[in-house]
Amino acid sequence: MEQCDRRAAIGTAAAALLASGATVMGGSGPARAESSGEQARESFRVVDRRGRQRFLASSSKPPVIIGGKTYPADQRQGPEGTYLIFNDGDGNEKGGIVASSVGASISLDYTNAQAITMATRWEGVHGAALLEMKHMPDPALPIDQVPAMPPRVQLGYSTPEGAFLVLSDSRGRPRIVLEIDGDDNPVIKVLDSEGKVVGQLPEAPVGRRS
Repeated sequence: MEQCDRRAAIGTAAAALLASGATVMGGSGPARAESSGEQARESFRVVDRRGRQRFLASSSKPPVIIGGKTYPADQRQGPEGTYLIFNDGDGNEKGGIVASSVGASISLDYTNAQAITMATRWEGVHGAALLEMKHMPDPALPIDQVPAMPPRVQLGYSTPEGAFLVLSDSRGRPRIVLEIDGDDNPVIKVLDSEGKVVGQLPEAPVGRRS
């Protein structure tokens, strides 16, 4: 049970560290001449005929556009880095790519929250990769009223912990865990709503906690 909880925590932490948050803004920074003669910009924005943002490339964390409202950049999750943001026909953010000095991620959004995140992170000789799918909130809720959505599926790997697949219920409680730990030991666990292991393959040795 402790090992399962640790796997789930690793996945959640990795996703939080690399999440792109939700969306966008526009405008470009001042251009300056480089030695090559090319023009450099801090951001590049594509808008449609109505003036609504459809794509943004930015060298810093941009604001978020959801429901026709723009939220400041400090309300966006994720690190400072390079951001590529994709917007729908109404100008609302629906996904993006983030690259920083310690990781990278790709995310796809629901109407008002993140849906899928694929992320990597590294530090020295250690690294991790994660694919996470989250529970969908009420799409009618404004972004600033959406509660934290629990992960439903986490597929990941880290150098110290090995590989894992965690399937969780609607409250984010791990219920099925498949893993191969850092010592190459495989295990499959089924947990109840309280986190107690009710089935395991191979069975845990007598006297050993699962």
